[in-house]
Formats: sequence, C-alpha cells, structure tokens
Amino acid sequence: MQLSLPVSLPDDETFDSFLEADNEFAASYMKNFCHRDNENNKSLCYLFGSSGVGKSHLLFACCHQATLNGLQTVYLNMRELKEMPTEIIGDIVDYDVICIDNLHEVAGNTAWERTIFDLINQVLERNHQPRIIMSARASPLVVGFQLPDLVSRLTWGAVLQLASHSDESLCHIIQFRIEHRGLEASEECINFLLTRVDRELSNLMLIVDELDKKSLQAKRKLTIPFIKQALDL
Repeated sequence: MQLSLPVSLPDDETFDSFLEADNEFAASYMKNFCHRDNENNKSLCYLFGSSGVGKSHLLFACCHQATLNGLQTVYLNMRELKEMPTEIIGDIVDYDVICIDNLHEVAGNTAWERTIFDLINQVLERNHQPRIIMSARASPLVVGFQLPDLVSRLTWGAVLQLASHSDESLCHIIQFRIEHRGLEASEECINFLLTRVDRELSNLMLIVDELDKKSLQAKRKLTIPFIKQALDL
C-alpha cells in the first residue's frame, strides 16, 4: 500500500519563525541535518521533549528547509496514522528526508514498532542516504517501546532534547511570533495573555493566529481590551 495521505504543512512554521531560546544547538543541528550537502555521517535524528516545546515546529521546518534544498520530503504524524495499516508507509524510504512526529503514540504497538524498526534498517541500507527525523515526548530509553531492537536503533543517531521554556523565554517567543505576523503588542498585552490562557506553546500559537485574523477583520491593534473581546476572556 502506498502512502496517499495529503499532508499540508503550515507555511509559517520554518526555521526563520522558530525562536531558538534555550534550544539553539538542536535547531542548528537539524537545519544542517536536512541540507543536501550535509557532511554528518548519521542518518537518524531523534528529538524529544515535553508537550509544547516546539518539536512539531522543527519537523515542519525540516520539511520546508529540505524542500528548498531540492530534497524530497514526507511528514507523518503517528497520532493520525496509529490506527491505520502499517503498509501505508511502505514506500516512504524512497524520500530523501522522512519526518515522523509523535512517535510515542505507537509505543507498545507491536506491528508499528516492528514497521518503524524495519524502516530505519532500510534507511541505513539505502545508497541515496535518506535521513529520518523522529520526535517523541521522552527519550528512546523510557518512552515505552517494547521492542529492544527498536530502542537500540533509535539511539544510533543523534538524540536531542528540547528544553522547556522559562517564563521569560515564553514571553519572547510570543512577542517574536506576533511580530512575525506583522502585529505589535506591548509587554503588558503579552503578560495579560499568558496569565489568562493555557500556556502550552501549541495553544499559544493558535491564539496568536486567532488574534491575527480578528485584528485584520476589525482593523484594530492588539490591546488588552481587544484581546479580551477577541478571545472572550
């Protein structure tokens, strides 16, 4: 069975829009990892960290960067694929850069663990040296995989942990994202937002998107009264 799921990547989740605070090394490593002339002799990269630290953003960024570099890419989200037949990813080893998000979702699933293990082996054997980038919520040793050979394979490549964001870093990230959208917001606005909504980064990104859309519709700047009105706070 050939992978036939259309995947639409967020066009604004690139390396340029990823604020590297606390995660400079991981972002730099991954950007080089998906370059056509990458001299790194590793074919695997395993990225882990708690929810909301930017793992999916970096995988999207890798797909965008690799495409700009003339490489064929594919992005898979195991949260969406875990209930599907494993044969659906049978041909992805032909891609140059393979990004697999939320790998922890198939921990304990014998069929999927074996399929991921076989995929890694195929990647290592291919002459065109494809690269595979995976993300999960914890390191390979503790995430809950039951196949010892898979755990061993996942540690063969680079294993990078994304740090959780401090309050200061979170403020900078939100300010950076707002400015990236062409908006302006005072420090008071950012602090107001962070004290009244779920502070998980993925949720905050959705809120920034919503504020961007509503400010354009209303032709209003981001102020505390407008944020209250737009988000019904």
